[in-house]
Amino acid sequence: MTIFAVPEPVKALFDRFPLQTYPPISKRDDAMNYEFAQRTYDFQGPNALQTDINDTFTLGVYSTFQEPSSDVALATDPWCLYAQLSLCKKNSLKLPRVTRTESGRPSKPQQKMALLSPLATQNESLPILVEGYNKRFIRSSDSIHDTLKSRTAEDPQQLMYISLLDHVIYDCWVTQVLYHLDDEDFLKLYSFEASLGRNNSLVQPLSVQSLKLSLIKRNEFHLRHKVLAQNVESTAVSYKSTSLQDILAPILERCQKVLLRFEKLLQDKPFVESPTYLELKIASYVLCIMNLPINVPLRIFLEEHCKNLVNHSRTILKELKN
Repeated sequence: MTIFAVPEPVKALFDRFPLQTYPPISKRDDAMNYEFAQRTYDFQGPNALQTDINDTFTLGVYSTFQEPSSDVALATDPWCLYAQLSLCKKNSLKLPRVTRTESGRPSKPQQKMALLSPLATQNESLPILVEGYNKRFIRSSDSIHDTLKSRTAEDPQQLMYISLLDHVIYDCWVTQVLYHLDDEDFLKLYSFEASLGRNNSLVQPLSVQSLKLSLIKRNEFHLRHKVLAQNVESTAVSYKSTSLQDILAPILERCQKVLLRFEKLLQDKPFVESPTYLELKIASYVLCIMNLPINVPLRIFLEEHCKNLVNHSRTILKELKN
């Protein structure tokens, strides 16, 4: 008997119990369907329903929160929220609801927003936009950012203000979430696992560090603030050191001056039913800042000195509700 021959006892066993084929196992079971449902939200309004699934899109964000005065699900990150509001404006959609209807999901394909891990993207950054179904086209966070900027290219003033927001206000936002939130509050903003109540205390510090490292690389924050980036990358340096506070204070001060400038800008501006992209950009920052814990310095300043900005942003929100 050669080494390739089947031993007689084994051959006799398979002759007695012949090989049986089974039908393919479905790739999606009840648990996967439930997971998918928990992590997706449907945009609302007539234009949210599509006849062809290839005409749909899914916006990927870190996590969501419910604004106190409404039942809508809003992205917790300013860049993600701006993409969400802009999609509503461009496609005449209404914001997704937190409360899902008992009748379940509609039979027609629908525009969606999904909670994703930034690790699912090539540059570990959200938001992303997945368009189509059979053949998918994925827009990265940088691509979305550039596309939205191009929509204001014909209005130099609007473009200038948006650029100001995405540098001064953005940088302050990042420092606030890095240095004024504990791990649990940070994960509520940047991990869908936290929003679904699945945080594991054993791996939580590793998750926080990984998310912070990816966050500082978005929008070139790490290039504008190299010392802060090095601080986040190194666990040996205290976040609350005196030298670090000397760096953080001017960032907050510049942000406060810009917010006051926009407060004055919108003070006498009548509200229109179709807000500009600049107004959506302002609202995305304001609403996310107002979702921070009440003891965060940037939220305290906004509540005390920028009531027009807060009211204007909430008015925009009302217009985008179903």
